[in-house]
Amino acid sequence: MRDAFEELEGKKVTVFGMSTDKPETQKRFKDKNKLPYDLISDRGGEIAKKLGISVRGGIFTARRALLFKGGKLVWRDDKGATSTQGADVLKAIAAVEGR
Repeated sequence: MRDAFEELEGKKVTVFGMSTDKPETQKRFKDKNKLPYDLISDRGGEIAKKLGISVRGGIFTARRALLFKGGKLVWRDDKGATSTQGADVLKAIAAVEGR
C-alpha cells in the first residue's frame, strides 16, 4: 500500500493499517517503514471481528485489504501480499468503477 499510496489518495481512497499491536509499537513500525498512512490499534480484535477478520492468539490470522464504497464492502483480498496489494486495490477500484 505504501508504494501505491499517492495514486490511491488521488482516487480519494482512505488507506489505513490495523493490527493488535500497541500504538507505541505501531508508531515505531510506521516510522521504520516510512508508511504515509495511519495505523489503528485494535488490541482486543473487536474491529477485526466486525469486518470478518479472524484473530487467533491475539493477532490477525492473515493480512487483508478491504475496499468500501458508500459504506458497503465491495471488494476484499484475503491473501494480502504486501508486494502487490496496492496494485490489486487499484485494479479492484477500476473494476468497481466499471473501467
